[in-house]
Amino acid sequence: MKSSDPESREPMDDLDFAILDRIREFFGQADPMPADLTGRITFSLAMRDLEAEVARLAAEEQPRLVAARGAEQSRTITFDSDSLTIMIRIDPNQDGTVRVDGWLAPRQRREIEVRTAAGALLVASDEQGRFAFASVPRGTARLSVRPGERGQGGSGRPVVIPALVL
Repeated sequence: MKSSDPESREPMDDLDFAILDRIREFFGQADPMPADLTGRITFSLAMRDLEAEVARLAAEEQPRLVAARGAEQSRTITFDSDSLTIMIRIDPNQDGTVRVDGWLAPRQRREIEVRTAAGALLVASDEQGRFAFASVPRGTARLSVRPGERGQGGSGRPVVIPALVL
């Protein structure tokens, strides 16, 4: 809708910028940007250049708990890709960290890495596809499953899951 008001075509002035600043402040308080958003964006951009399969969130035990913290004790999340299904269970430890147990399907031996702000942890799945990280710091984590040995199944490409908050 075009305005016939000649003032609407004038450049923005100090009052216009002051109004926009107030709107930005309002939304900053009402719906602030997540603290880990910059890291998640950086991770997503880095994934563009890798030859990795990115797994999709498939299902979870209790959908409302994906990013929840509080009295809930554990959560189970499943991710699917073309070559692999990854199910993880996250349980809190008394020291403030979490335990991450996981299963790969089809079951196979693979190296699994979980990367957090504190660094990377690496474990190997057993022949049943089971793996566990006993103590992972809370915060944003990125899990990747590295290719298995020849004849072990899999696509030969790493499979990564989207960043999640532990």
